[in-house]
Amino acid sequence: MSPKPSVLMFGDINVDNIFMLSEFPEPGRDGYANHVEMSLGGVGCNSAAVLAGLDQPTKLLGAVGDDIWSEFVYGEIQKAGIDTEYVITKPGFKTGLIFIAVTPNGERTMFSHRGVNLTFSPEDLPENVMDNVRLLALSGYLFLNSEQFDTAWRLLELAEQQHIPVSIDTGLDPVLLVPDTIRDVLKHISILITGSEEAQALTGCKNSQDQVDALLTLGVEQVAVKLGRDGAWLGWKDGIIREPAFQVDVLDTTSAGDAFSAGLIFGYLNEISPGGSLLLANALGGLATTVYGAARISRQDVLSFLQKVHQENTDYAGKKALLEVIQRLTES
Repeated sequence: MSPKPSVLMFGDINVDNIFMLSEFPEPGRDGYANHVEMSLGGVGCNSAAVLAGLDQPTKLLGAVGDDIWSEFVYGEIQKAGIDTEYVITKPGFKTGLIFIAVTPNGERTMFSHRGVNLTFSPEDLPENVMDNVRLLALSGYLFLNSEQFDTAWRLLELAEQQHIPVSIDTGLDPVLLVPDTIRDVLKHISILITGSEEAQALTGCKNSQDQVDALLTLGVEQVAVKLGRDGAWLGWKDGIIREPAFQVDVLDTTSAGDAFSAGLIFGYLNEISPGGSLLLANALGGLATTVYGAARISRQDVLSFLQKVHQENTDYAGKKALLEVIQRLTES
């Protein structure tokens, strides 16, 4: 029996070192952490781990260095159930390393060394990289560096040739630093995931609905604009909706956006309605904030969470979408 088609995730592979601070220090002062975590990180890794937890086959494309961090990375990727066939080790380079300061409100400040990630070139692509791929998922940060830039464009070409849909989570810095490049990329994208600040920079519109409408004119099939604690908007050819965020006890927002992206991708691939997809994305994003570091959320975790929402809120405004997602998650 041939393997099930997979999501191919291309993005940075990092080790996240997370420091919980009572307050962010002023320059020249010390910051004292009351809790420290180390976990696998990077947009692609985080989304891939959530998709794998939902039983969606996922392959990771990227590189690690030949240092002490690479063994940790391989172990965590395999533990998460992600296929490592396309993860390579590059001698002489350092694995991506991120230090993340998280304050009591859940906000995080990142200090990043992207390391070997920046060197992933088209020559590093396996010959059969798009075989049995159901969707290609990209990070906006790929378009900040020439070698990753060239590799991402090559993958976009291959995806178009084989009629494979593509998703992208833009991130804020790429939109602010290379907005014209990101606009060019969006012409090749099926699912766009971005934030309100990014959407305003790309469109010039302040209103979220206007932002979604403007981005859809670029040919994107679905546009999601994340609003953090205020939920998110999702637009598509036939409509636009907004879903509020779920109320959860927030510890750390580090991987919330990546979990949100995984929810939209899962909904798209499993033909869940736009309303159901957005609800699932918000649920996964919310659950991701209840733990330190990158979230590892299983199908049962999110199913139990949504069943509890249904039991405790019989008049829930999005009841139809809620029941749809619960049904899909209970299917084998």
